[in-house]
Amino acid sequence: MAHSYRVVNIGKEIAEKEGMNVEDLMIACLLHDVSYCTPFKTQDEWQNHGRVSSKMVREFLKSIDYPKERIHDICYAIVIHVDLKTDFDGEYNEFTLSEQEADNIDRVGAYRLYEMLEAVQFSKQPIDVQIQYVDLMLQTLNEYASYTCTTRMAQALWLDCIQFQIDYFERLKDQLKISTVL
Repeated sequence: MAHSYRVVNIGKEIAEKEGMNVEDLMIACLLHDVSYCTPFKTQDEWQNHGRVSSKMVREFLKSIDYPKERIHDICYAIVIHVDLKTDFDGEYNEFTLSEQEADNIDRVGAYRLYEMLEAVQFSKQPIDVQIQYVDLMLQTLNEYASYTCTTRMAQALWLDCIQFQIDYFERLKDQLKISTVL
């Protein structure tokens, strides 16, 4: 749930700066992972969660009489957020791609950095393994830096998060290098 809240706030910032419908993008961001309420048994089920979430959101928005013309774009943004694949017609545009970009920006944010290091039990690894991990992360982050977002605001947020992580891992590597020598 915390992930969805962060994505909503990122999406809101993008929508406000880019003149998009703020309410619609916030709804798409909040509900993009609603299908996580059911467990995934396979990687394929996880890969399909955007399509499942989209169907769930469509039914919910219809039930509250949300404007039909706005439901489509919200659901399209949700359906494509995992792999850009869909099971209904729609248009890739600034709005529909912004939910995915807000989701991706959260993935490279400070909290997710913490989660990632914790998940690999970074602090429990030998220093040489830590240095290898840091080198791999720096390589990956430098590749991510060339990604181009749909809007200027998303691009600025993306690059800010990427640069934060690059700076962090470069400093971490420097400290790791001097952790075993006098």
